[in-house]
Amino acid sequence: MYKDMTEILKDGKVGDFELSHFEIGENDLYAMLHGIPKGRFIRLTRRGEVVMSDTDMEKRTNAAFIRNAHGKVLIGGLGIGLIILAIQDKEEVEQIIVVEKNKEVIDLVGSQLPLNSKVAIVNDDVFEYKPDLKYNTIYMDIWNYINEDVYREEMKPLINRYRKYLVPQSEDENRYIDCWCKYQAKNGIRI
Repeated sequence: MYKDMTEILKDGKVGDFELSHFEIGENDLYAMLHGIPKGRFIRLTRRGEVVMSDTDMEKRTNAAFIRNAHGKVLIGGLGIGLIILAIQDKEEVEQIIVVEKNKEVIDLVGSQLPLNSKVAIVNDDVFEYKPDLKYNTIYMDIWNYINEDVYREEMKPLINRYRKYLVPQSEDENRYIDCWCKYQAKNGIRI
């Protein structure tokens, strides 16, 4: 399902954003405590703060979206492209629109991704973007960290805002809208 992002993306920097490969060793205490296996990974950082990586935590916390993605898909946030590459070849996915606020991320990451003709990246802010069509699947993944404030002040308003851009339930019983780690944010659970 997931592509090997360490083979696809090369290290680089554009503006405040940087892509870099890193290794987690078998004696890394933080990784062991958080269930992160040893290996070689890639991360996107902004001024030193991790925005996204391809660790197992990222894959695990995006798995429900990957399973549910179908039809016309709207994604808030490009990240390292992990979830886009995981769904673009699914037969049941017709179109993918990715809304990314930071042009630097598009230039750094988007330019390296082997995207197919289903995918379009739009440089806009998901809090202001106005879609011109209805979607079967809507997913927001724009947070570096989560907590109850993020849920209340950002996730909940985004879901309420984008609900009107879902196709009617009478047309698609499996329509799907969610945010990355919404349950954990709502309930104050660390990931």
